[in-house]
Amino acid sequence: MPPLKTDFHKPASENGRVGNLISNFKDYLSHLKMFSRNARLFLTGMFLVWINFQIFNVLFNLYLKEFGFNEGQIGLINSSRGVGMTLMAIPAAIILSRIRLKPILLVGCLFLAGFSFVMSTYVDFFIIIAFSILNGMMLAFYRVASGPFFMRNSTPKERTYLFSSSFAVLMLAGMTASAGSGEMVILIGGAVGNIIEGYRYTLYIGITVSLFTLIPIMKIKAAAPSPDERRFSFTWSKLRERGRFYFKVSFSNFIVGLGAGLIIPFLNLYFKDRFNLSPNTIGWFFFCVAAAMFVGSLSGPILAKRVGLVRTVVYTQLISIPFLLVLAYSYILPLVFVAFVLRGGLMNLGVPIVNNVSMELSRKNEQGLVNALLMITWTSSWMVATAVGGFLIEKFGYTFTMNITIVLYIISAITYYGFFKKAEKKNEDSPGWTIIREDAV
Repeated sequence: MPPLKTDFHKPASENGRVGNLISNFKDYLSHLKMFSRNARLFLTGMFLVWINFQIFNVLFNLYLKEFGFNEGQIGLINSSRGVGMTLMAIPAAIILSRIRLKPILLVGCLFLAGFSFVMSTYVDFFIIIAFSILNGMMLAFYRVASGPFFMRNSTPKERTYLFSSSFAVLMLAGMTASAGSGEMVILIGGAVGNIIEGYRYTLYIGITVSLFTLIPIMKIKAAAPSPDERRFSFTWSKLRERGRFYFKVSFSNFIVGLGAGLIIPFLNLYFKDRFNLSPNTIGWFFFCVAAAMFVGSLSGPILAKRVGLVRTVVYTQLISIPFLLVLAYSYILPLVFVAFVLRGGLMNLGVPIVNNVSMELSRKNEQGLVNALLMITWTSSWMVATAVGGFLIEKFGYTFTMNITIVLYIISAITYYGFFKKAEKKNEDSPGWTIIREDAV
């Protein structure tokens, strides 16, 4: 006779769900433990650099607004950093393919701190533009170095997790910066009796934190670039041979960058203008969206194992669009806040996956170039769109500009799926998907 069921037994389906959750968690931890020491040190350095970067993202627009800069001028300032990153991307890839990574990142850290200090201290439009360009040029080395560095210091087994964790680390830095920066402005501004000084000294604190990047970077023991990587080139013959692939990995990235650049840099001003929120409240809003992006980026590998890398990017991008519509049309703050958080988490879940797919599809001697192209297409589109977005918002408002962003996001998702839907195949004998090299498709 079978044993009687009691109230103390959970249904089999519930036990199954809990078991799957525990199994997924253990599997995730096992992949994180595979990260090399170099990878962990690089992630730590990126975290510290990005705290300063995110404090600037949250506060600098508001700081400039206090000095009377209009949205069009702020848009040009924001886009100027993209000018620097775009100009330096290919030269950075060439330099990084020929010499060791460590000295470049150490020098870059010092220059980043110095340039940020000048931008925070001398509030002159042309000085800020010039040093914002220089700041972007230094950031280019960190951005270009990351992809090839992770490929060189990981195995295929944990690589997707490493790329997702790298993005999660940046979001964690965003959470840290957003949680404290707005409150610090109010605290320091109240203590000195001047809100502008509150902004300025908070920016200085972010710069100081970024200097601690020197400690983990100095401990990296990275080998010199391999012979394959030293064969990096960007010639017309190379472009004719691989131009189709370069276009495919770049185009969707360019389109989504256009959409993002029109509105994302102005979301702090959006909350100030539409809802008259204080800087500490805006800081907490950005903390929440960074937290959603952090969770989303860590969820990427789990979702990608089920539906595939390419489909994860496309699905999450499309699902985020209704939330952007809420931002565009709603004036109900709680609803807008929820939409802001969910949109940020969904839209950014696929960012590290796009980088991972692009690196996997690239030949070893072109990984630096492809990473540079991804950065160029993103920053150049962001640069143009941010400059235009400031004037569009000033003339037509946030709703009109957000609608343009929605159209561009849809185009990006459709083209990315069209380009790469056959770039991976589902494994028959084990969970997950396998990337098919571009030159083998």
